[in-house]
Amino acid sequence: MTEFIATFYSQYGAVQFLKHAKQHQIPCRLAPVPRSLSSSCGTCAHYSHHEWDTGFVMRDLETVYRSSEGGYEVVHHGT
Repeated sequence: MTEFIATFYSQYGAVQFLKHAKQHQIPCRLAPVPRSLSSSCGTCAHYSHHEWDTGFVMRDLETVYRSSEGGYEVVHHGT
């Protein structure tokens, strides 16, 4: 599995993502956004999955990053 970080436009979006992950048995935890990344609400979700797309559809999803040894790679940028 790959490690991802999702950022959100609101705290509500982060909490909704956590609920979605739990319902789909995706390992996930909420945490402050790393300093090297930027986010509107300051909260991110760290999760492990086969791919970045977990089926979560919500406008509050800002950006999804793939974690790597060299840092973070943008894999999805919301609208």
